[in-house]
Amino acid sequence: MSKIFQIAIIGAGGISGAHSGAAKASAGRVVITAVVDPNVEAAAKLAAEHGAQAFATVAELLKAHKAGTVTFHGAVVATPPSIRIDIVSALVKAKVPVLMEKPIAHTLAGAKKLASLAAKNKKLPMFVAYCHRFAPAVVTLKEHVAKGRIGRLVRIENAFACDLPGHKDKWFSDPKKAGGGAFLDMGSHSLDLLSFFIGPSKVAGSIFDYKWKGRTETAATVLLKGAKKNGPNINAGTAAVILSGWAETSRFTLTLEGDGGTLFYDYEKPEEIIFKDLVGKAETIAIESHGVRFTKQLVAFADAVQNKAKTSLATFADGLAAATLGDKAAKMGK
Repeated sequence: MSKIFQIAIIGAGGISGAHSGAAKASAGRVVITAVVDPNVEAAAKLAAEHGAQAFATVAELLKAHKAGTVTFHGAVVATPPSIRIDIVSALVKAKVPVLMEKPIAHTLAGAKKLASLAAKNKKLPMFVAYCHRFAPAVVTLKEHVAKGRIGRLVRIENAFACDLPGHKDKWFSDPKKAGGGAFLDMGSHSLDLLSFFIGPSKVAGSIFDYKWKGRTETAATVLLKGAKKNGPNINAGTAAVILSGWAETSRFTLTLEGDGGTLFYDYEKPEEIIFKDLVGKAETIAIESHGVRFTKQLVAFADAVQNKAKTSLATFADGLAAATLGDKAAKMGK
């Protein structure tokens, strides 16, 4: 039986709530023992929810860890991407396993530095939190493609878009702090999903749109194609269309088109996948909701660290691959 896995959460902003909830839902497998944020009130509030200790800096956390006054087996880094390099470097120096929020960095140069750091510390578990890899629908879709349910995969269509007007005045759309907008935020998930399904790919074209003057992109339409064969039903050249948006009607969908049928998942109908054959006859496949993806991801992190378990967690190399594609698409889309 696996031991309790203790974590420190670094960053007490919005996304930390997903990891906090995941720990609570893990049935005691993962517990939070420390929270770090320069906003001491935010750190204290999140820490109080878990009976954890609050710290203002990573340096203070690691000093307490070395002194034995706080214990943890890994760290979840949930800060803005522009400040992660020094944080992750300090954790790696202290031999602390890392699960870092996506994207890996706000620039390609930063992504390369972090991927290089991971490559130099191969024995230390270091992952990027591409949580959709753990959505039951995604796992099931991948299984159906591998079994040939829709024949040869022809196209993947993925839309992650919604209306987020509040982002206009936050760091999310500040080019210097975020490095990119809707595509870097939502599209980075899409790029990793594409890699998860078909392997390496290439950018064939992209168009970006800017609603907010002086801010990052609010919409992106990106076309990619698979770089090589990936199993009996996925050939080189498989097409993918990614739609990302911050200023449009909510759409969170994933479609896999094959020459023998279609598989469709709508995140707003979280417990069903729709299969259609070539004449349009539909079948509903029941699945568990995607709401469990953060918990499954956190438990996978625990198993990878404590049990050296084989995992589908995204590596820093995967994070760099997504960043490289994202940088190419951004340059083509402007």
